Amino acid sequence: MRYFPLFLDLRDRPVLVVGGGEEALNKVRLLLKTEARIRLIAPEIHAELAGYEAKGLLSVDRTADPLSVDLQGYALVVGTAGDPVDGALSQRAQALGIPVNVVDRTELCSFITPSIVDRGTVTVAIGTEGAAPVLARRLRARIEALLPARLGALADLIGSRRPRLARSAPDAVQRRRFWEAIVDGPVGATALAGDDAGAAEALDSALQALETHGAPETEGAVFLVGAGPGDPELLTLKALRVLQDADIIFHDDLVSSDVLNLARRDAERVSVGKRAGQRCMKQTHINERLAEAAGRGLRVVRLKGGDPFVFARGGEEMAYLQERGIRVVVVPGITAALGCASDIELPLTHRGEAARLTLLTAHRAAEAAAIDWSGLSDADTTLAIYMGKATAPVVSRGLIAAGRDPATPVAVIANGTRADSVTMIGRLDALPALVARAGDGPALLLVGEVVRRSRPWREEVGRSEMLAG
Repeated sequence: MRYFPLFLDLRDRPVLVVGGGEEALNKVRLLLKTEARIRLIAPEIHAELAGYEAKGLLSVDRTADPLSVDLQGYALVVGTAGDPVDGALSQRAQALGIPVNVVDRTELCSFITPSIVDRGTVTVAIGTEGAAPVLARRLRARIEALLPARLGALADLIGSRRPRLARSAPDAVQRRRFWEAIVDGPVGATALAGDDAGAAEALDSALQALETHGAPETEGAVFLVGAGPGDPELLTLKALRVLQDADIIFHDDLVSSDVLNLARRDAERVSVGKRAGQRCMKQTHINERLAEAAGRGLRVVRLKGGDPFVFARGGEEMAYLQERGIRVVVVPGITAALGCASDIELPLTHRGEAARLTLLTAHRAAEAAAIDWSGLSDADTTLAIYMGKATAPVVSRGLIAAGRDPATPVAVIANGTRADSVTMIGRLDALPALVARAGDGPALLLVGEVVRRSRPWREEVGRSEMLAG
């Protein structure tokens, strides 16, 4: 992110616009939504700008030289006159530390104007760093269709009662819970429907009840949430909602930053990830931290890669918390086998080829050695092996010794579903070498005839046929 988004208070502050054509008109239309004092310099101006001048909404100077005018004191400078005026104007403004925008010349801008969805007090700004204004306008049109027209009225109502709530509920978590109930409940619906008086009366009644009886004791809860294999677009809608409501998030080390960025920005984040060969928080300590946070009345999210109940100790954490009377909500996620296989177009089951799917983990040599490979040797069984990079030689030897064909197709998918995903394909007897070639990152091992149907396998076969031809 090159441009930092912010909202600037322009109330009764001077803004200079240089130029009088269509580009200047577009900028002035936006600035008129604020309470800025707009001065425009141009020898000739658009008829609509002249109309604004006649109404006293802006002042126009038709004789001033924009290259010598004193810029000190201006909150913003906007250039729409073209070269060479805009270049010199930008240089002067930036030398004085004044934010400057030049239409369609991002290299001359210290700020850019986003595409705006205006709902009064509620404003949504969409920026593409000046690279794709048409895309920004398309996004704006979609958001316009989603947001109720009276959002600003609801925001004004909430803003008018915030000081009263601050006096009645000094605890920040209690205040946030109160406003969530207002926005999501009957008061919010009444305001959005246009009944301002009814919404105000209902909100005042809720505040009166709070002042009379005190804030109800907040109930803590732990949400065991599956983050999926990495791609943030694979999050469920429920997982996204829970992340937005979280007070504190205990997340695995392998949960991608793209997923974490979807959480409520001011939620506390605690990394409790485990990596081989590194010091990490013990599971008992994680359990205790979850219980302690829930005991303080917080909404606690335990965010796990994949699904919380597939090789993720979600069941252990749930049992620990429930034994202590703590409410637990499970939000499933797309487990790695499903996400990674879909990412490379690999059907885990296929009629006539794979009638069974087995998920297993082989994180340590002892775990891999303890697996009864004889029950997994059937050619019609697809194996999805989690955390099997370090034990790939044991997996390969065990399956072949149990009768699995050494030529059985295998795929090693590292960082599956992410932008840096790597897939290596080959034979079962070459599995250790494939793992080594896949590089760093968590990897899923897939074993079975259906690997031949994956996109990487098809592409490899196609290349081989071309070379042979």
